[in-house]
Amino acid sequence: MAQMTDPANALALFQQAFERGQIPVQPGRLDPDLLFAPENPNGHARFNYMRAEGRLLTALVMFAQSGMEDGHPAFNIGYAVPEAYRGRGLAKSTLAAALAELTTGLGAAGIPFIHVEAVIDVDHVVSQRVVSAIFDVVPTAITDSESGLPALHYIRKIALKRS
Repeated sequence: MAQMTDPANALALFQQAFERGQIPVQPGRLDPDLLFAPENPNGHARFNYMRAEGRLLTALVMFAQSGMEDGHPAFNIGYAVPEAYRGRGLAKSTLAAALAELTTGLGAAGIPFIHVEAVIDVDHVVSQRVVSAIFDVVPTAITDSESGLPALHYIRKIALKRS
């Protein structure tokens, strides 16, 4: 099961590397304003999607492969928006665009299904609204195994279209 992480930390690191030109990005296939930067840390696929204004990231969405679920790839998601850009719907719109890019790409590779999951702090209402709008599932109340804090676990199985 996924664990709660603070994607704001990843956003800060990505911002530094992006400013220095250290993150090779390509435009999205479906949304050319969405930047895509795949990586493979520790042998696990991670697909990063970003929105930017010049060299400033305005939103980051990450799908980190966490293993397999029912024989299909499972991804933990994380997303973050810098404080100056919050309240504009960027998290929701970037997550929706990133999920469309991910499912289209993996479907074209012949993968029939994926599982996506998020673990959200019970007190982080804004993040719950973002993931609820995209996942359209009822979360399960859990205790996060890493922090010991109460959390909500969202998981969704998605059938992919083959191109």
